[in-house]
Amino acid sequence: MTAQSLTAVAMPGGGGRQVLDARYFDTPTYCLQKAELAYRIRREGEQWVATVKGGGLSSGGLHERQEWNIVVHDAQPDITVFQGTDIGKKLIELVGGQSLEPIIITKFERRTLDIIMPDHSQIEVAADQGTIVAGSGNTPILEVELELKSGKPSALLRLGAALAREFPLLPESDSKFYRGLKLAGLATVQPQKNIKIQVDKNKLATEGLCSILIQLIAQFLVAQQVFLAQPTQPEHVHELRISLRRLRSILELYGPLVDSEQYKYHQAELRKLGQLLGGLREIDMAYATWQRCSDGQFIPSGNKISLGIVLAKQRLLEAEKVCSALHAGHATPIVLQLWAMLSEIKEQQLTEHQRTLGEYSMSRLASWLKTVAKQGKTIDWTVIENVHKLRLQIKKIRYAAEVLEPVLYEVSQLISRLDILQNNLGLLSDADSTNRLLKKMLTAKATKALHLEVGMVMGWQGREVLSMQGKMDKQWKKFYRAAERWL
Repeated sequence: MTAQSLTAVAMPGGGGRQVLDARYFDTPTYCLQKAELAYRIRREGEQWVATVKGGGLSSGGLHERQEWNIVVHDAQPDITVFQGTDIGKKLIELVGGQSLEPIIITKFERRTLDIIMPDHSQIEVAADQGTIVAGSGNTPILEVELELKSGKPSALLRLGAALAREFPLLPESDSKFYRGLKLAGLATVQPQKNIKIQVDKNKLATEGLCSILIQLIAQFLVAQQVFLAQPTQPEHVHELRISLRRLRSILELYGPLVDSEQYKYHQAELRKLGQLLGGLREIDMAYATWQRCSDGQFIPSGNKISLGIVLAKQRLLEAEKVCSALHAGHATPIVLQLWAMLSEIKEQQLTEHQRTLGEYSMSRLASWLKTVAKQGKTIDWTVIENVHKLRLQIKKIRYAAEVLEPVLYEVSQLISRLDILQNNLGLLSDADSTNRLLKKMLTAKATKALHLEVGMVMGWQGREVLSMQGKMDKQWKKFYRAAERWL
């Protein structure tokens, strides 16, 4: 609460401290939880407050929920106090004659600070430290909650980004109540993952792309949370990288509509995030190649220290480095600041770009395809640097086309060809990165067995590359035919 980003905008005398002790109640059949409602009674200083929360949205750590609060006499559950509210009738119907029993207890100290942002938005900052108790288990509470009392959501995001530059903060998509349900083994309603991006074809380009980018930021934050929970799973790294690539692709598509300096800054920061994940992905690709060779019985078994073991150790070290950076909140200020910028653009309701989302997207994708078509006409498939550059362009177009498919005309065949071409180019590019990674292992201390395995993997992969290079002209012609109508 003494951070410069807070004290510079704090209201005089706007600080506070209190101990909060809450009980969450439900019926023996958990009817409230099934209806996605939370009912609690919490002691706040000298009074008791009954609260019902429900509905709304939770996206990447930004929560919008309906809430009803009633001051009550004690901690005994009584839903009839909500009779005069919008939720009262539904609440009474759900509970019926069933008893209400405590299922979760939260105890924490809360320090608060009232903030007035430069745009006059009012925000309450609450720092909570304590414990969630459910059944025989408990888990700590250590979080900062920013609540928008009045004003614009972009101010909330700006403040969050400023705090995240000073402290190692991660957005939390689960409420204290939901974390308690998971602790008690009662979380029957699972949080949604990889929600499909909603695209409104009737919106103008600026507003439509802002909305899409905000959804992609939320997807990235969910993918980051999943990866940090299970960093040993290669598929989680893959999904995190794809979510970041989608975000970068749509942001580049959006580039001409936004301030050039802000655009360049955000793209540069997102590119650094991609580079942070790149090393981990290269090791995963090398391990997958070794695994295919091993499964095909091309590699002799029985080595005390196999190439697979060496790669697994390297991956563990690389994963620790990536996790350390993400746990320290490396990505948080970047994405929150981008989110704030996009929210501000939406708030301004710009109308100078009158083209629809579909018209603008078709024009930009056609321009990208022309560039790729020009590169592909003269490319030498044996020059890996050019192959890698072409692959990056193909990926960018594919991810943008997938997100924007609802507003594009007959694009499914093009996406299919982009997917095939990306995978084939990926084999050529990944083979090169795997070879470079494996060669680094061949030090003077490396065993003869390791040299043999590396040589066999590189030789086996070299054969795959030669075979694919011979097919690339044919694959390119098929892609070009699918892209022709766009050119």
